[in-house]
Amino acid sequence: MKVKFIVACLLAVCALRVNAKSFISRDGQTIVDSTGKSIQLKGVNLGGWLLWEGWIWGGGYTKEGEIAKNMETISGKEEFTALRKDVYLNFINESDIKAISELGMNVVRVPFNHRIFDTAYCDGIGWQVLDSVLKWCDKYHVYAILDMHSAVGGQSNFFIADPVKPNLWQAESNKQRTINLWMQIAGRYKNRKIIAGYDLLNEPIPTKSADLVELYDRIIKGIRTVDTNHMVIVEGGNFAKQFDYFTRLPDNNMMFSFHIYTWFGGEPKEKLINFAQLRERLDVPVWCGEWGENSYEVIEKTLAAFAMPENKFSGWCFWTWKKTPNNYAALNAISVTTSWKDVIVWCGRPKVKTTPNHDVAVAAMKEFRKAMRYEETNHDYRLGQILSKDALVK
Repeated sequence: MKVKFIVACLLAVCALRVNAKSFISRDGQTIVDSTGKSIQLKGVNLGGWLLWEGWIWGGGYTKEGEIAKNMETISGKEEFTALRKDVYLNFINESDIKAISELGMNVVRVPFNHRIFDTAYCDGIGWQVLDSVLKWCDKYHVYAILDMHSAVGGQSNFFIADPVKPNLWQAESNKQRTINLWMQIAGRYKNRKIIAGYDLLNEPIPTKSADLVELYDRIIKGIRTVDTNHMVIVEGGNFAKQFDYFTRLPDNNMMFSFHIYTWFGGEPKEKLINFAQLRERLDVPVWCGEWGENSYEVIEKTLAAFAMPENKFSGWCFWTWKKTPNNYAALNAISVTTSWKDVIVWCGRPKVKTTPNHDVAVAAMKEFRKAMRYEETNHDYRLGQILSKDALVK
C-alpha cells in the first residue's frame, strides 16, 4: 500500500511537471516551448480590430469612444451596429491568420478594448471573437498574446487607451474592474496552450511609478488564483520604455515587453541598450511588443539591431498587420474611398469638418466593411519578405 502511494505521488508530480512545460514559459532570460526548447516569438500586431484607432482606418489620432459616438450620430444606431459587428467578425478572420502563418511568423498580439466584453456596448461579442481567433491560431500553429490595449477608464490619456474620466489611475473601481476582467479572461483560457501570454497593460502612463508596480502585483495575484499556466507580460511606463522602477520581478513566469519607434531619429541599436541591460539586471526575458511604422531602411536596421548577439531578445511583434495607407509601408493596405475618408476624419473633428450626408456615410461604411477584409487589401510583398526572412530565423 505504501509503495502504491509513493508511486501515485511520483506520477502526480510528473504530471504537474509535464503540464507546466506544455505552455510557453520563462526559463531564466529566455522563453521556452512545450519541449523546453528556447523559442523566439516573431509576428504581428492585429491593430485596429478590437481597439479602434482613427489613423489605422484612414482618419486622425482619434480614440474609439469618439469614433463610435460620432459615427452612430450620422449613420443611426442600426447601421452603426452592423458596422461594429462586421469589424469584430471580419476585420481579422481566418484568412489573416493563415497568411501570417504562411509568412513564417509564429505569434499574433491581439490588442483589445475592455469594452468588447461589455454587453451594453456590443452585446459582449468579445468572448466569441477571442474564441474564434484562438481556434484559428490553433489551426495554423500561431501563438496568441492577449493585450489589454484599453483598461477600464484608460491607462493613459492618449487616444490609444480610449480614455474616459476618471481614468484607470484616478478610480479604485476602475482598477478593481480591470483586475476582475483579467481574472475572467484567465479563468476562461487557462488551459489554452496556444496563448503565449497575457500582456497586462499596453503603454501605461501612471500618475506615479509606484501605482503601476502595485497594480501589476494586484492583477497578477488575481490571475494566479485562476491560472498558474500562462506567462504574464509586463510593459514599462512612458509608452513601454521606462523600467527603472522595477527592482524585482512581479512574477516568476513572466517577461518584460518594450516598444520602440524611431520617428524622431536615433539609431535603433542605441535605443535597445537599456532593454538589454534590463534583461541582465533582473535575469528575465525581454521582448519587443511593438515596433515598425517606418521606412524599409529603418525597418531593416531595427531587425538587425534586434538580432545583435548581446541583446538576446525573445522576439518582436511588428505594428501592424493591416491599415489604410499613410507615409509608411503597409503590410496589407486597406483601399478606402473619399467618402469613407470624409466620414472617419469627421469623426475626429466634428466641430471643424462638414457633417457627412447620412446616405453617403452609410454607403461609405459598407464600402469600408468590404475593403477591410484581407482578400481585398493590397499586400506589400517587399515588406512581407523583409519580415518573413527574419521571422524564419527562430
